[in-house]
Amino acid sequence: MTHFPIRHMDDVLSHVEGRKDFVVAHKDGYSVIDYVFAGEDTFAHPARVECRGIKFAPDGIILARPLHKFMNIGQTPETQPDRIDFSQPHTIMEKLDGSMIHPAIVNGEVVFMTRMGRTDVARKAERHLTEHVEMACRAMLDNHITPIFEWTSPDNRIVVRYDDSQLTLLAVRHNYSGGYENEKSAAMWARDMGIPLVRHHQPRHTNAADFLAYARAIQGAEGFVVRFDDGLWVKAKGEDYVLKHRAKDGISMEKNLLALVMAGGIDDLIPLLDEADAVEAAGYAARVEMGISKTADDVAGIVAANDNLSQKDFALQVAPTLPAPLRSVAFMTRRGDSAREVIRARIAANTSSQAAVEENRILHGAIWKEAV
Repeated sequence: MTHFPIRHMDDVLSHVEGRKDFVVAHKDGYSVIDYVFAGEDTFAHPARVECRGIKFAPDGIILARPLHKFMNIGQTPETQPDRIDFSQPHTIMEKLDGSMIHPAIVNGEVVFMTRMGRTDVARKAERHLTEHVEMACRAMLDNHITPIFEWTSPDNRIVVRYDDSQLTLLAVRHNYSGGYENEKSAAMWARDMGIPLVRHHQPRHTNAADFLAYARAIQGAEGFVVRFDDGLWVKAKGEDYVLKHRAKDGISMEKNLLALVMAGGIDDLIPLLDEADAVEAAGYAARVEMGISKTADDVAGIVAANDNLSQKDFALQVAPTLPAPLRSVAFMTRRGDSAREVIRARIAANTSSQAAVEENRILHGAIWKEAV
């Protein structure tokens, strides 16, 4: 398996433009291309597999290349246990339960980013951007190489409890080719930066089914990432982790499933469901995300069409014509916030009860059956 070669944003734009499952966001000093939901053909092209928070400079040159999109064992036809040959050389890495972080040089400064850029989480992780780490990151980025980290911390807890805040090196990736350096090389970079390399485990299983059973039985950890020498990556998570994080039984209630969709966790749930339930849940998630995209486009259009109005006139003439949940979205979009992000935040904040879900259904328009 070879990764899609990328030097310029134009190399991937034609593969994502016009698609609702991807977003191209232009920010201060950089641009981001990321997927927002996974549909049937979202990752059917190798260029789209790379659009998982990939960053570009203002002139379009690739700025940083985080991990590509890879699947859970059993999530797709290609990753079914009987299709994965565990007799081939491979490495097993511990899957940490934090946030993927990578550096980038923006306006001459080395900064940390998550998939969507310089988020609050990324800024918190910069507590580990010491002078030594910054120098190493700059040297790598100047040579078109992206170090990729996981940040774990008590104040960034997902499920697994970490007592200390720590930056761990996951991988080292070449920006243009997408190739990954091997464990020995990554270990050298980690030592140079003075941070740990993600823990590697000795392969013990001869087939994917046995490995999956082992991975699902682990306690107190998220799971594993398996990296084959031929380029295939797959992941497997412990059922203990997934069940605590996703509350599988709770998806019989729409409010729980909607909260899961907004948290970006639907991928981890799908492999644990029966086929029919998996199809229903994935379909609902796709409908929610497509509905959000349409609503965001509609609101942005209304705001743009009334850009000539003062804030007072907008409040008096335009806002009263909008359904109540859309009014605050319109005002926040008018002040420069992303309509999509405002809508997602409002939906996520209103999943505590089914009544709140109903009040805000206009933001996405998707319908979930009463039980699965």
